[in-house]
Amino acid sequence: MIAHLRGKLLAKHPNQAIVETAGVGYDVTISVPTFSDLPAAGAEVALHIYTHVREDLIALYGFLRPSGSAWCWSCGISCPKLDRLQLQPFLR
Repeated sequence: MIAHLRGKLLAKHPNQAIVETAGVGYDVTISVPTFSDLPAAGAEVALHIYTHVREDLIALYGFLRPSGSAWCWSCGISCPKLDRLQLQPFLR
């Protein structure tokens, strides 16, 4: 599982950030508040990552600040280090 990414912020959009680490660009889903707090493209960034694995998808959700453990009510698993309110914008 990917738990943390540090690298160059290649691009950012209100729901997406591309972070290059060791030559690999990671597509990370972010919330609008996280987007607002990110530095400009080209700067170094560090994101705490929640990796969501399904049969047909591996998704990375990025946050600037870690929180306590939470229950991810959409996937029914314990999501350590993430606050339920941080995940809420992604869970529909």
